[in-house]
Amino acid sequence: MTQTDIVANRITFTGDRTNIVYYTQRPGPRVLGEDFTGGELNYEGPEATHTFFGQDITLQSSPLGTLLTITLKVKDDTGGITLTLLIPRVSVNRGNTLNFETLAIKTSSRGFIAGEGPELTYTIVPLIAEASNIMMPA
Repeated sequence: MTQTDIVANRITFTGDRTNIVYYTQRPGPRVLGEDFTGGELNYEGPEATHTFFGQDITLQSSPLGTLLTITLKVKDDTGGITLTLLIPRVSVNRGNTLNFETLAIKTSSRGFIAGEGPELTYTIVPLIAEASNIMMPA
């Protein structure tokens, strides 16, 4: 994970058949022995419902903002799918919310059988986001 410009601690994203909630830190309550490093992302979309923690969430700083990537389907014989959220620098005071438009890019890869055509295809998912700083249980 690299340094990012995300200052809000919860961002929700809503789009076509897609709902995502990203916490920059895992919400509590904390259980002794559990790993609470990194964030938590809950994804509901056409590929089913998934929850990602810490190491399963890749953050990369870029000139466009923070690129947050998760793997929705591991590449196998039928291909794989990743989702990359574009998150601009977001600052919001505790108790306030900030709405903005952004997008996600779904990258689909082909399976292992070689053939003509691009190895990767992209689907753009327009999203409405709401950033907030909430009290996080310890």
